[in-house]
Amino acid sequence: MTDKKELIMSLGSNCDQETCMSEAMSRLRDMFGNDIVFTEQIWTTPIGIESESFLNCLAFTHTSHKLEHVVKAVKHIEKMCGSRKGARANNIVKMDIDILKYGGQVLHESDWNREYIVRLMKCCPFTQ
Repeated sequence: MTDKKELIMSLGSNCDQETCMSEAMSRLRDMFGNDIVFTEQIWTTPIGIESESFLNCLAFTHTSHKLEHVVKAVKHIEKMCGSRKGARANNIVKMDIDILKYGGQVLHESDWNREYIVRLMKCCPFTQ
């Protein structure tokens, strides 16, 4: 078994936001158990698209799974929440889960400067 790596994910939805967020959080809890912690949920203005406001939060946990497995699992959760490529082409994002950090590997580097991520990172249990 591999050492556990810290995992930070961002979650966002701009359609049926509260329901989709609740569904995604529930599925992530099923996947990671009691080790997962979510920040508060905040409303944000869409970046780069015209749409309804987004509901966003961050999730912090640890995993012994390889990054490829985690990516596949969160993409499955997005689909289970109703996210579809065709809908995204029309600026409808039922659920978007981005892996921001996996162990020492920082992903989605441009997202780290977004105001809501900076704000929510202040709640990060790994940096306290």
